Amino acid sequence: MENPYAPLPDAHGRKNLMVGASPARPTIPEVRGQIPAAVSTRSLTLGLMIFVAAMTLYCTAVAAVLHAPWWPLQVACAVLAALFIVTFFVIGHDACHGGLTPYDLLNKILGRIALLPSCTPYVAWEFAHNRVHHSYTNLRGKDYAWAPFSKEEYDRLPRLRRWLERHYRSVWGFGSYYLVEYWLKHLMCVAKKERQEMKRPVTFSLDRVFVLAFMAAQIWGLYAWSETLADNESFWGPFTDFSALLLTVIVLPFLVWNWGMGVAIFQHHNHPRAVWYANREEWDFFAGQVESTVHAQMPRWIDWISAFIMQHTAHHVNSRIPLYRLSESQRHLERAYTDQIIVEPWRFTAVGETLARCKLYDYENHRWLNFKGRPTTEPNPMMREFKELGLRRDKRQDQGDVASGSRRSNSLLTTP
Repeated sequence: MENPYAPLPDAHGRKNLMVGASPARPTIPEVRGQIPAAVSTRSLTLGLMIFVAAMTLYCTAVAAVLHAPWWPLQVACAVLAALFIVTFFVIGHDACHGGLTPYDLLNKILGRIALLPSCTPYVAWEFAHNRVHHSYTNLRGKDYAWAPFSKEEYDRLPRLRRWLERHYRSVWGFGSYYLVEYWLKHLMCVAKKERQEMKRPVTFSLDRVFVLAFMAAQIWGLYAWSETLADNESFWGPFTDFSALLLTVIVLPFLVWNWGMGVAIFQHHNHPRAVWYANREEWDFFAGQVESTVHAQMPRWIDWISAFIMQHTAHHVNSRIPLYRLSESQRHLERAYTDQIIVEPWRFTAVGETLARCKLYDYENHRWLNFKGRPTTEPNPMMREFKELGLRRDKRQDQGDVASGSRRSNSLLTTP
C-alpha cells in the first residue's frame, strides 16, 4: 500500500526528506515549503485597503440602523452590521498574527481597532488564540476551543453542565458557547493562572480598559442620539426609544456575531474525520495543523464576508499568511496533501450533520460518539495503525511547541 506521507517535491521542485519516530512524517519546514514564498507575501497597500473597506462597511451598517425609516429595516441592518463585525474581526485577527501588513507596530494598532466591535481585548486574544490554540491545535488539556468531552468526563459533569453541553452542541447553542466558554472565560474575565501565563498583565489590563471604554462610548453616544429623536407613533416607524435602540444597534449585532464565531470555530476543528488527542505522544504539528484542521468550503459571498478564514488549513500551517493570500495557499496545500486535508464541500445541512455526529469523543479509539456513548464514526484508521505499531511522534521534528504567530514563522516558510 502506498505511503500517504511519501516525500513530495516542494513548491521549488526540491524533494522533502522526512525522518522521525513516526515514519515519513512531514516536518514544519516541509509542510510550509509547499506554499511558494511569493504567494504568502504581505502588502501594506492591500492590508490598509482591506482595513479601511471593512471599517467603512461596518460604520455604514451601523449608520443605516440609526437612520432606517422602519424598524424591520433597522433589524435587517443590525444583522448586516453583525456580518461586518465578522469581517472586521478577521482582519484584526490577521493583524494580531502579524499577517495583515509587513509592519508589526502597524499591525498591533490596526488589530486593536479592528477587534473593538467584537469587544475583544487584543492581548487576551493573542494569548488564547495565537499562543494556545495555534500551538496545541486539537490537543485536549491545552486547546480548549470546542474541545469535546469523553463519555466518562461527560457523565461526571453536574446535571446543569451536562444540559449546557447538549445546548452548546446544537444549532441554537453556538452563540452561547462562544459568549460564555470563550469570550467571558478566556478574553474578558480571565483566570489568574492564564493572566500569569500571558506575562503581560499591564498590557492586558489596558486592552481590556480600551474595550470597556469603547463599549461605554457606544452606549453614551446611542443615548445622546436617542435624546434628539422625536417619539414614533407609527407601528412600522423606526425605534426611537433608547432601550430599543440599545438592543438593535449594540446587543443584537453582538449576539449574532457570537453565534457566527461559534459556528466558525466549531467547523474548523470538529468533523467526523477530525482527530482530537488526549495523549501528547500521539500529537505533532502535522496532526494538529493539517490532519485535524478543516477546510469548510463556502459560497463565494460567505468567503468574502468571513475574509477567507474558512480556508483554514493554510492559516494553521502558517498564520502569517495574509487573508488575501489564503485561497491560493490552500490550493497548494491541498495539491500536496490531498488525502490528509479534510475538505468539507458546501451543503446547507453540513453543520447540522457534523453536530449530529460530533457530541463526545473516544480518545482511546479515536472516534466520535453521541451523548449516549454510541459511536457515530469508525475508529480513525490512521490512529489505529499508529497505536498498533506503537509509534510516538518525534517532537524534534516539531521544533518544540510552535506558536504560529511567532516571528520565526516566516523563516520556516520555505526550506533553505
